Amino acid sequence: MSASRPGLVYACITHVPLWLEPPPWVTTIRLGDAQRSGGLDLRELAPEWEPHHPALGGTAGSFALRRYLLAQRPDATRVGICQYRKFVSRERISGVVDPKYRSMDVVPIASLRGDALGRHLDPGERAFVVSAPLCFTRVPWYRRGYLKEYARDHHVADLLRFAAEAVEQGVLAEREVERFFAEDVIVPGGIELGVYPASFWIEGIGRIESVVRACVERYPAARDGHQKRAWSFCAERLGSWLLLRHLRDEAAQGWLTRHSQLANRHAWQRRAVGQLNLVAREGIHSGYVAGS
Repeated sequence: MSASRPGLVYACITHVPLWLEPPPWVTTIRLGDAQRSGGLDLRELAPEWEPHHPALGGTAGSFALRRYLLAQRPDATRVGICQYRKFVSRERISGVVDPKYRSMDVVPIASLRGDALGRHLDPGERAFVVSAPLCFTRVPWYRRGYLKEYARDHHVADLLRFAAEAVEQGVLAEREVERFFAEDVIVPGGIELGVYPASFWIEGIGRIESVVRACVERYPAARDGHQKRAWSFCAERLGSWLLLRHLRDEAAQGWLTRHSQLANRHAWQRRAVGQLNLVAREGIHSGYVAGS
């Protein structure tokens, strides 16, 4: 914990040796081959998810972080989460847009050495620091909404099954399903990158974990290749929906009586949005593949 940021618990999730030494107030949670004796590992924090790490990737680390907070950090008031090569900063750092994922900037690793990474991870006093939202209707090669966008790149049956389980568990209300499928805005990473109030994040990731658990049990046959991360892709969309719903409702309570509906629509972005960054070892070309 940062001495200047009491109550902030920030974790870096990795399945490889860290590219950069994190600041001392950032906790490392290791997955896969990066696990080591005496560390905060997936196999120790959430052992039932270790066999599913190849299919879930960093999402399994999010589940482990929740266990760590509940068991060892009840003092947490805010939660920060990054990955070994992805993080959200309050401000833009490089200004170099990733050519393969245009809501993300590429940051050379050399510019993050020393205390630079810590400065960029520090959320200051902000309760939320999240990825800038991506609007499908502004990107010509996407079709509108979560459902159609998912069907373009993945097996649509997976999102349908995931949403059905979310409704069954009450994570999504039946009346929300049509709006969920038609939602034009996605926050990259869902609630698995950035900074959040601890109570919001612990509840939200717990609901996502419950839905993922049911899907893993009901549909054990894994997809091949890139598509094996299906439940993680679905978790990103559900996390994005939960986050958008919360931020929009919160903004409406404080703004709707004093401003127009259009102004209210963007109020939460001014207070919560930061910049998603991808660390690059060489040059500006990331070689990034979604879900990696």
